[in-house]
Amino acid sequence: MSLEVPVKVLRYKSGDGAPRYQAYRVTVPDEANVIDVLEAVWRQDTTFAFRHACHHASCGTCGVRLNGYERLPCIYPVTEALKGRREILIEPLRNFPIVGDLVVDVAAFFQKQEASRLVITRQAEAALDGAFYRRSEVFDDEGRLAERPYNRFENCIECGLCLSACPTMAASDKFFGPAGLAAIDRARQEAPDPQQKSSLLALADGEQGVWRCHSAFECTNACPQNVDPAGAIMALRRDLVTHKIKNFFGTR
Repeated sequence: MSLEVPVKVLRYKSGDGAPRYQAYRVTVPDEANVIDVLEAVWRQDTTFAFRHACHHASCGTCGVRLNGYERLPCIYPVTEALKGRREILIEPLRNFPIVGDLVVDVAAFFQKQEASRLVITRQAEAALDGAFYRRSEVFDDEGRLAERPYNRFENCIECGLCLSACPTMAASDKFFGPAGLAAIDRARQEAPDPQQKSSLLALADGEQGVWRCHSAFECTNACPQNVDPAGAIMALRRDLVTHKIKNFFGTR
């Protein structure tokens, strides 16, 4: 069985005027994911630019805005994307410079990630529970509370969806961003000495750090790997307040 899919894609070529929406109609298997739609569009029009690699949510390369929400098209079913709609709308991630069509420039994102100096590759662990897993509570698309009890920063695939969803990033590209702050929080847990921990806490306390966050929790809702960057930001805020209170009373 196959599906005939109407799709509208935001096209943008550097130096080619304003962005414009372009409509396509493609045929894909009924069990296809949205990445299959993008590949079918490319077969119709090889000037169309998008990124993809692993096809199973390991690399984070293909992130886009799908029907107005940040998604990984490699794991999002076409039938779900079409539910209640006449066509699928696909746009590039927000808050990144556009290179062309759905391809965005992620250089600044990785620079902020590197500021924490955290290496996210770890040895496998025998059990799911441990000090470095954060318990989070998020809401599903229908507003129901959905618990995601096991997550940690090492699950991050650096897809950039959290930055696209973040309202603060829309106001200032200098903001450290949810993924960068989550990396700082995790690096602080791993830091071998108190001086390094204090340095990382000071980085989060900077002008473009945790206090710029609007506490919208959109980043956590957008994250495909349940990393809960908003939870990490709240944890940093709590520790910063505690640190400042202790310092204040310690000097009296």
